[in-house]
Amino acid sequence: MIELLDAGRWTTVQDRGRPGLERYGIPPGGAADWFAAAVANRIVGNPPDAALLECTAAGPTLRFDAGAVVALTGGYSAGAPTWQMLRIAGGSSLALGTIAPGLRTYIAVRGGIDVPLVLGSRSFCQRGTFGGGFGRPVQRSDRLAVGRLGDHEPLAAPWPESHRLPARGPWEVRVIPGPQLDAFAEDALQRLTATACRVTPEIDRMGLRLATPGLRLQPREIVTVPMTAGAIQVIPSGGLIVLHVDHQSTGGYPVIATVISADLPLLAQARPGDTVRFRSVEQDEAARAHHRLTGWLELDP
Repeated sequence: MIELLDAGRWTTVQDRGRPGLERYGIPPGGAADWFAAAVANRIVGNPPDAALLECTAAGPTLRFDAGAVVALTGGYSAGAPTWQMLRIAGGSSLALGTIAPGLRTYIAVRGGIDVPLVLGSRSFCQRGTFGGGFGRPVQRSDRLAVGRLGDHEPLAAPWPESHRLPARGPWEVRVIPGPQLDAFAEDALQRLTATACRVTPEIDRMGLRLATPGLRLQPREIVTVPMTAGAIQVIPSGGLIVLHVDHQSTGGYPVIATVISADLPLLAQARPGDTVRFRSVEQDEAARAHHRLTGWLELDP
C-alpha cells in the first residue's frame, strides 16, 4: 500500500483513459502528457495501460509500506531524480514538492496503482466525478494499493535525454487545418501561425485558454459540432481555447486548427505565462511525428 502523507496541489490516478465514449458525453481523459506517462510505465516494467499518479503544479508525499520500484517523468521536481528507475525502501517516503519547469509529473509504481475499473479505465474523470479509486483527486491519508508485477523488468539505465520531450517553453506546437477553417478569412490560419500566443491562468485538463495580442479572427457562427482533443476554438473575444483530454463532446465555437497528437504532451506541460506558437503541417508529418514517439517507446535504451 501507498499512503498519502500530503496530496500535493492536484494529484489524480490516470491511465490511458476512455477513448471512444465521447458519443455518450464521456471525455477520453487519461494522462494529459500521454508520452511522459507511457515512459514512466516503461521504465518500471509496467504494461502501457497501468494506472499511475498525475501530479499538477506541486506533487504529493508518499509513504510506501513495502519496498517499491518507481519512476518520475514529465515536469521536473526537486524531490527525486526523474526519467530513471528509483528503488524505495519499505517504510520510507518520497516527497515531490513544487513542479518546475513543466506543470505535470507522473509517478509510476511497478505493479501499477490498483483501483477499480470504471467504464474500462482507472482514470479519474473530473467532469463526471468518477474513477480514480475515489471519484475525486487523492487526499491526505488516502491509501492506494499496488497491483501485481508484470512480466517485464525495470530499465536499469536512465531514459535517454534524446528520447524525452521538453518540459520548458516557449513552445512550438504543430497543427493541421481545422474542420471549420472555411468559416474564417483565407489568411486566418497564416495569421494564427504568425502570432505568439500567451497561456493564461485559465488552464486545466479540459483545455487551455490562450491570449492572442493583436490577433482578431472573426469567423462565421456554426452549429454545435463534435470536438476532439487538440481542437483550437476561436471564441468571440478573439482568444483561443485549445481543448485537451477532458474536453467536452461538442462545442459551438469554430475550430480553426487542431494540434497533432504528438504535441499534446507539450501543452500538458505549459504553464501560465508561457508562449505558444503554432506551425501548420500536413497530415503525413503529423502521422510521422506520432509514430516517432511510439517508436521510442518500443526501443530498449
